[in-house]
Amino acid sequence: MTEKQIGTARGMAIGALVSVVVIGLQYRFRVLVPAEASFLSDIRFVMRADIVLVLWLLAGIARIATVRFFSPQDIDGSGLTTPSAAVSVDRAVLQNTLEQLVLAQGAYFAMVAASHRTVVLIPALVLLFSVGRLLFWRGYERGAAHRACGFALTFYPTIFACLVAVVAMV
Repeated sequence: MTEKQIGTARGMAIGALVSVVVIGLQYRFRVLVPAEASFLSDIRFVMRADIVLVLWLLAGIARIATVRFFSPQDIDGSGLTTPSAAVSVDRAVLQNTLEQLVLAQGAYFAMVAASHRTVVLIPALVLLFSVGRLLFWRGYERGAAHRACGFALTFYPTIFACLVAVVAMV
């Protein structure tokens, strides 16, 4: 394996380990869990928590708009010009954030719809998503090894939520 692959694998492993610990702690201590226990209150709770995910998407869009506004090369948009390196990086981060957000939101709703008991995990999942996006965004330009932990903190908890939803449905 190359040095980049080893660094990426290390970052992914750290992200997976942190995800397990944070989800485990949330399940044990149940921080920021809604007091009311009904299907409707659970769905409302997920909808309110999901605004945090949407804010990451908003931040990515705002970042690209700002970079384009101050760049003569980019101000006309990617459809009319060749994007600068800065816009290309920000577009890649935004695209990945959109993909992660769609997966996460679907997984969160499926998980909570499958079982009321899973709503306790939502605060941890949203926290991991946010920390993951921050690390992914900050590390993107430095290469795969520097964004791997952020990617893992976003992706692995979503896989976990999907698995929990499937198991709860069965």
